[in-house]
Amino acid sequence: MLHTLNNNYEPIQELRERGYGSADFDVKKATVEFRPQSWGALFELQSWGARGIHYPETLSFQSKEVYYRTDTLEPIAIHGLRYKPIQYPTMIDKTRDMLERCNLDATGIQETISISPNGGMCLVEYKLPAKKYITPDGDEGCIKVMALSSFNGVWSFILSLGFQQSACLNSQIFIKNPASIYKARHTNKLDIDLGVSVLGKAANIIENEIELWHDLYCTHSTSLKVFKMFAEVADYKDDIAEISWNSYKDNINNKSMLYLLDKYQTHYAPLMGHNLWAVYNTITDWSTHAPSSAKNKIALMQRRTDKASEAMTKHLLAA
Repeated sequence: MLHTLNNNYEPIQELRERGYGSADFDVKKATVEFRPQSWGALFELQSWGARGIHYPETLSFQSKEVYYRTDTLEPIAIHGLRYKPIQYPTMIDKTRDMLERCNLDATGIQETISISPNGGMCLVEYKLPAKKYITPDGDEGCIKVMALSSFNGVWSFILSLGFQQSACLNSQIFIKNPASIYKARHTNKLDIDLGVSVLGKAANIIENEIELWHDLYCTHSTSLKVFKMFAEVADYKDDIAEISWNSYKDNINNKSMLYLLDKYQTHYAPLMGHNLWAVYNTITDWSTHAPSSAKNKIALMQRRTDKASEAMTKHLLAA
């Protein structure tokens, strides 16, 4: 057991006793074998008397391995020989160790484990409600730590920092500071000491972001700027100069654009004012809550977060 000098042992130990939820399975590797479809004619030729020639029924890739779930035998991905993935229970254990040893208060910590449909991706979210922070509009929120890993090659191990608001439950996106504070490729071991060190910077990162949020709250936003930012997030390609608050519902078919405009006009602008803080919250609402038919909710969340972060970093820091 890792030695800790803070009071995080008991709340983290409670998480350990609950196990690993939907991530409680192993992934193993096997040789990649295949049978080319065009070989049917060759087998037929052999049966007609092409004696002395042997065509094997399968070929194998010597430089590739297939990774599969041991509980369902479902294949997840094919990787090269240097690929050394981290089993999800191991990732969760290491993240819990980091949280136990860091200087964040883990009292009341909440852990949520999510797995993509075939087990190729894993997201573990930790809310730390002991320390409250106040947003510019008077809402409160807390630090959220996210651990991500995958077997399908989408993610390396990522330890990411976030902020969870209480009233709207939006997952806020950091602009001034990188959200992904620790990454490890699937050819390396996880460095717990490094993870503890970067988690120790979380409070300063949050305070810097809140300072920016207050600046956004005090910065008026014109309709043109609102349309421009929403169009970039939603991949809206039509002319934004033709958008009108009075008629946009009749003229726009882009679902993400409609969601953003509706949320801003009916909720965030009336609640917070016509400022960049309202724009920011509208975009984080979209990335967190906008409906979608996508089966892989984890991958969808990451795509939306990346898109929103790119647009807000580009426009809000220049405001």
